[in-house]
Amino acid sequence: MKNRQKGLNITAGVLAALLIAVVLWGFAHDSNSSRMQVSDGIDQVDLDTIYLQSSGVEVDFSDVILSGQNEIRRLIVSTQTSTVSLKLTDRLIKQLDFDFMKKTQNVSYTGTGYYVVDLDNLTAADVIEVRSEKTVTIRINRPYLQTIEIDPGRIIIEEVEESLLARGDIKLSVADYTAIERDLRSRLEEKFDTAANGQAADELAVKMVKEVYEPIVKAIDPRYSVVVELK
Repeated sequence: MKNRQKGLNITAGVLAALLIAVVLWGFAHDSNSSRMQVSDGIDQVDLDTIYLQSSGVEVDFSDVILSGQNEIRRLIVSTQTSTVSLKLTDRLIKQLDFDFMKKTQNVSYTGTGYYVVDLDNLTAADVIEVRSEKTVTIRINRPYLQTIEIDPGRIIIEEVEESLLARGDIKLSVADYTAIERDLRSRLEEKFDTAANGQAADELAVKMVKEVYEPIVKAIDPRYSVVVELK
């Protein structure tokens, strides 16, 4: 009987030791699993963005920026609208400049001028990454007055002002109309293409190009910011 009781005690001790070992193993396994889930190398930036700490993927910012040239070729940074007038004079006798022998007519043109920045001529040398400062610098050409559009709905041809001896309409040839438009367009260009307008366009160009490209750069790495410089 004593031997049998002794055997039962040994069996119970072994089972208790096995149970303790299983419990300890379970705690250790659960702890290791938790540590693996926490240190997965992913930072949650916000609800829609994650940043991979050590993905091993490197992106060339110039490749990404230059790849969008087909979509953004010229950026309009500033518009100017103005009106210019021209007085036409028709004398009864060309050599005599007397008011009672001439008739006049005012013509007004309203046009819009556009300052633009060319982005289709950017090269890899114009996109400079400084990793230590987490910046991408984009160097652009200065904006320029690209075109002037004449609004046909705002061309005003006033009534002819007749004099005592000069009556009727002022007759103009096709060459006359061409010369008038050329002169008025030149006057509009002089109004638009000024140092003050150019300075304002420079400032807008820096701001707008930054607004175009900074979201693209931050989508690649939110730690980076964009600096825009004029050449």
